[in-house]
Amino acid sequence: MKKTLYILSLFTSLVLFATSCQKDNYPYPNAQVFGAIRDSISGGLIETDLNSGSQIGVYEQGYATPVIRNWVVKQNGEYRNNLVYSNTYNFVFQSCNFFPYSLNGVEIKAGENPIDFQVIPYIRLKNVSITYDAAANKINATFSIEGGKPTVKVAKVSLYAFTDIYVGELVKKTLTATATALPTQTLAGADQTILPATVYSLSIDLTQVANAAVFAIHRNYYFRVGAMGIQTGVGTIRTNYAPYVVIPL
Repeated sequence: MKKTLYILSLFTSLVLFATSCQKDNYPYPNAQVFGAIRDSISGGLIETDLNSGSQIGVYEQGYATPVIRNWVVKQNGEYRNNLVYSNTYNFVFQSCNFFPYSLNGVEIKAGENPIDFQVIPYIRLKNVSITYDAAANKINATFSIEGGKPTVKVAKVSLYAFTDIYVGELVKKTLTATATALPTQTLAGADQTILPATVYSLSIDLTQVANAAVFAIHRNYYFRVGAMGIQTGVGTIRTNYAPYVVIPL
C-alpha cells in the first residue's frame, strides 16, 4: 500500500512539474522606443537628474482602465526602452523640469521607433563656462539664464560637484561657502525675476579646509550648473541643467 501511494505521489509530482515547465505563450515585447526630450526652440537636450528627475508617463491603450508606466529619462535627456509591445500609446509629462506636455494616440510599431518630444523648459542655461583657476585654487562658473515663458522666475542657482557623470541636485558633494566664493545662491524678491542679461557667478574655494578635503584625492571631478524655476499651477518643478564639465584636480 505504501509503495502504491509513493508511486502515485511521484507521478503527481512529475505531472505538476511538467505542467509548470510548459512554455508561456504570452508574447514577448517586439518594439523598441528611443529618442530624447528636446527644447522646442533650440532643439537642445533637456538635461535632468537620473534619480527623481524627469520621467515619461506611458499609457498603453486598448484596456478598460489603462495603467501608467514610467520610463526613466537619462541624465542628458535621452531615453530608450527596448521592451515595448507594439500598440497605441499616450504619453504624458508631469512633475518635470519643463512645462506639462502630452502626446496621444502614438502608434508604436514592431521594431525600432525613434521619438523625440519637443517641450518648453522652465529655464534655459546659456553661455555656460566652468573653469579651474589654478592661481587662486578655485572652480569658477559663469552663466546666464532664460525663462521658457515670461511667467517663470528663478529660486536658486547652483554649481554642483561630484566624482561621476550623475552630478546634480541629488548627487553632489557638500560644499562650503566662503566670503569670496558661493557654490549656491538662493534668490529672493526682485532677484527672482529672470533677466537674460544678468550673468551669474558661482565659485568653489579649494583653499577652504572643508572644500580641500572634498577634493583631496587627485582624479577627475564632474561639475555642473543648475537652476530651479518658479512657476505656479504646474505641480512639482525639477532643476534645469547645463551639460557637465570634467576637470582633473
